[in-house]
Amino acid sequence: MTIRIETERLLLRPFAPADVENHVEMMADPLVAKTLTADGNLRSRGEEWRLAAALIGHWAIRGYGFFSVIEKSTGEWVGRVGPWRPEGWPGVECGWSMRSAAWGKGYAPEAAIAAIGWTFEADPSLQRIISVIDPKNQNSQNVARKVGETKSGEVFDYQNLKLDIWSAERGAWLARFR
Repeated sequence: MTIRIETERLLLRPFAPADVENHVEMMADPLVAKTLTADGNLRSRGEEWRLAAALIGHWAIRGYGFFSVIEKSTGEWVGRVGPWRPEGWPGVECGWSMRSAAWGKGYAPEAAIAAIGWTFEADPSLQRIISVIDPKNQNSQNVARKVGETKSGEVFDYQNLKLDIWSAERGAWLARFR
């Protein structure tokens, strides 16, 4: 089964071995690492390689996972977006990460709306999707609002960080975006 999701400007496909170097390069950008690592600092190439391997393995274990986001007009890999639920996570999350050069172009919400739609279609029993967001990450909060999520009031303690859970209920989300 080949999964391919297209939006007006983007192509989403499952994260794959060919995407590892793109992921490692994205995470070597201090602007990106500041928003995605627990301490806001760069991680080693080896740590990022292992995370990329986990993103690939998540597809094998769960049957879903992050999509690579490709800009259709250039064929350039611009980031990753999609559902995942690693062990101990508070729910099925739609996460997003874009190269800093792609920030401000609306790619994260465009890709996340497509990924959330795919996730709800792939799992008819899923009643809610979440995003786990650092309260200091205003950009991700803005994306969450654009994709129909609201701050739930729940907090997830992850690596000594208190992260806000944003969420969208299936029925309301589908009524708005489908």
